[in-house]
Formats: sequence, structure tokens, C-alpha cells
Amino acid sequence: MNRFIRQLFVYWAPLFVWMGVIFWGTSLSADSVGKIGASVPVPFILDAAHVAEFAILAALAYRAFRTWKGFTSLPALWGAVLAFTVLYGISDEARQTFSPGRWPSVADLALDAVGGVAGLAFADALLRRNSAVCAAYRAWRAARRA
Repeated sequence: MNRFIRQLFVYWAPLFVWMGVIFWGTSLSADSVGKIGASVPVPFILDAAHVAEFAILAALAYRAFRTWKGFTSLPALWGAVLAFTVLYGISDEARQTFSPGRWPSVADLALDAVGGVAGLAFADALLRRNSAVCAAYRAWRAARRA
């Protein structure tokens, strides 16, 4: 399979699908969201959901952006992922104005940013750990062959 096609499906498609899930959630009316919120026993669960959805978005973006060779440093990659996540959060809050009974919230945008930082840190730690494990395995195999 062509490397570009593989990267598109393995790394970028999950990001685009998750962006679609967030877009769909934003399009729900206030009545739909209110019903979900009313069934949740703890009021902070909806805030945690905001953090979680954008943590997943940032982790998927980090995973996808790493495939692009334009990032020559880790701070540049982190900055691009955080900017992407916050800009998508801004567009998410702006889209809520088109849903009946919903409005943008700076508090929700802050939760989105917190989720972005958390997801980015988690994804970075996980991918670094996996890279170290793979390097150790390759070294073990090379030593075993010698």
C-alpha cells in the first residue's frame, strides 16, 4: 500500500472522524443536551466530558501531525497541536450559536484547552514509551542474531 494512503487512513482518518463526532455533538439542541445533563448524577460530568473529548482530539492530532515532516522540533509540534485544538474549540463554541437554545461559553473553551494539554501530554508520554520499548526490542533482536 502506498505510504501516503496508509498514513491517511491510519493516522489522519481517526482525527477527521473524531472531529465529526464533536461537530455532531455541537449540533445537538439545548433540549437534547439538557436531557443528557439531567440524567447525569454529578454536574461536573459534563465538564469532564468536554475535557475528555478535546483530550482525545489533541492525542489524535498529535499522532497525525507527527507523520508530517514539517515539524523539526518537539516544541513546534506541541504548539501546532495546541493551536489546532484551541482553534477547533473556538469553532466548536461558535457553531453552538446555530443550535437552538445553545450559546458559546468561555468556560467551555477553557475546558477544551485543558483537555488539549492533557491529551497532548498523555499521547506524547505514550508514544515515547512505545518508541523506547521498540528500540529495546530491536537492540535485543540484533544482539541475539550476533
